[in-house]
Amino acid sequence: MPMVEISFWPPTIERWRTEGLPEDVHPEQFFELERIPRVGLDCSLQFEPEVLEETDEWTVSRDRDGAVHKRWKEQYATSAEVDQLVKTPEDWERVRERLQPTTDRVPEDLPARIEAIHARDDFAVLQPAEPVWWVWRTLGMTRAFMAMAGEPEWFEEMVATQTELQLELLRMALATGARPDGLWYFSDFCYRNGMFFSQKMYRELMLPWHRKVADFCHENGLFLLLHCCGDARDLVAHLIDAGFDAIQPLEARCGNDVRLMKPLHGDRITLFGNMNVDVFASGDRDAIRHEVVSKVEAAKPGGGYIWHSDHSVPPTVGFEDYAYAVELTREHGAY
Repeated sequence: MPMVEISFWPPTIERWRTEGLPEDVHPEQFFELERIPRVGLDCSLQFEPEVLEETDEWTVSRDRDGAVHKRWKEQYATSAEVDQLVKTPEDWERVRERLQPTTDRVPEDLPARIEAIHARDDFAVLQPAEPVWWVWRTLGMTRAFMAMAGEPEWFEEMVATQTELQLELLRMALATGARPDGLWYFSDFCYRNGMFFSQKMYRELMLPWHRKVADFCHENGLFLLLHCCGDARDLVAHLIDAGFDAIQPLEARCGNDVRLMKPLHGDRITLFGNMNVDVFASGDRDAIRHEVVSKVEAAKPGGGYIWHSDHSVPPTVGFEDYAYAVELTREHGAY
């Protein structure tokens, strides 16, 4: 069974150094997990980034899309929205021409980077900005949600413009001779109680543009993966229709359960994650065994499952407890 972990919190690694993890070894290496290195494409409005304010604890900076965020220096936490340059359809009209598919948006050394990843026998993916998430961050989420409901034509135009930019950048990337294995979008369409918006809204405003990217990927032998936090149970069927090949991380605390999702969707999309780190953090070996073994045995038949935490690994999880979960998966995840 494939085993991947994309994020160990820095404080987690610090804790584990005191509990048995060697100083010069990353947890990925120690546990011999498979890796999915990501190579970014620049899909931004290409404003010059600038730091607007800084203290010992945090910075306030404007990014390449003109959005201002506050980021904490020592805390592993999501940044806070502060302000945006794009707030109205008129603002959008003034900046949209900045989204041109220029060569500087694709790394010059892309073929070499992909080749180096493959030389390590890793799975290489390109990571452009997920178009809907890009709109949310560029407008601010509250403003974007209001546009989805009240000005859907404007919202979809922004999604479409970003998508068309990406498709051209992907053509340029492949024209370099680079041969990645997939494309991985990072976005959040859901929260703990379900989707941020209606299923109808996803199908009308977003699904057609995701499908265009999926079609391009599949025509060129690429897999399309999605990172989506929250309760994704109502979303998965629509992602299948859009053409996504995998969904990650299936947060358990939000109600996702691979034991129930596998019979419903497991022959049409790869389920990626769902190992409950709250259970790992409990230190209860019986609970950890049940969490891992029951889910591995439910998800394993027929393939289509990748082992992963249900988001990332926080410092509440002990080194030996995580090692126990890995050991159980090796034992029960063999085909």
